[in-house]
Amino acid sequence: MTAKNLKGNRGMLIVLEGLDRAGKTTQCQLLYEKLTKKLGTDKVRVQKVPDRSTQIGQAINSYLISQTHLPDQAIHLLFSANRWELRDSILSSLAAGQTLILDRYVPSGVAYSLAKEVPSMTLEWCLAPDLGLPQPDVTIFLDIDPDRAKLQTARADFGRERYEVSDFQAKVRKNFKTLLGDGANPGALRMGKVVTIDACQELDEVANCIWIAIKDLHIGEKEIEIIQ
Repeated sequence: MTAKNLKGNRGMLIVLEGLDRAGKTTQCQLLYEKLTKKLGTDKVRVQKVPDRSTQIGQAINSYLISQTHLPDQAIHLLFSANRWELRDSILSSLAAGQTLILDRYVPSGVAYSLAKEVPSMTLEWCLAPDLGLPQPDVTIFLDIDPDRAKLQTARADFGRERYEVSDFQAKVRKNFKTLLGDGANPGALRMGKVVTIDACQELDEVANCIWIAIKDLHIGEKEIEIIQ
């Protein structure tokens, strides 16, 4: 199945992005519940990215919890390989008319790698492995200051994973804005309709802003684009 030939009554590809503890997983679940009421439980699916259940995903998980060490270039390519593992299931879901909500996607992979500030890992280098993957119809960026994200999280284990450091997260936030744009300026990465939402608002307010961003987005016969 090719991305460009996928059209008809296909599902919508929605991506939620943001820093660690910005509320992505919670908002993915709330959006799933709203969409299933409208479309039915068999017409909506949530997929975490990376998918830590695969062999590649398990290697990524070991790295993230600091059980193993890998060169920065190698872990970047593993994250991309994990997204490529998901490609066929993404396209199959969309072809079956299923709307798919991704909890992270390509922007996270690029934003986090760029934040390491490795000279050889330029924007172009970081983007290259993901060229050809399905492009979302809409990308929601939950924007939050890293210190606020740390304070408002319900999880008590902040800092358990190697990227959960406020200074590093601040660099990631800046990179997200470069990749996705800020409303007035286009981003470096084409990710469909991009909407930035203030994640410091109350939970229900954030959920309502996400709903407004996607509820009137009509896909119709539009072919799914690829990232290029």
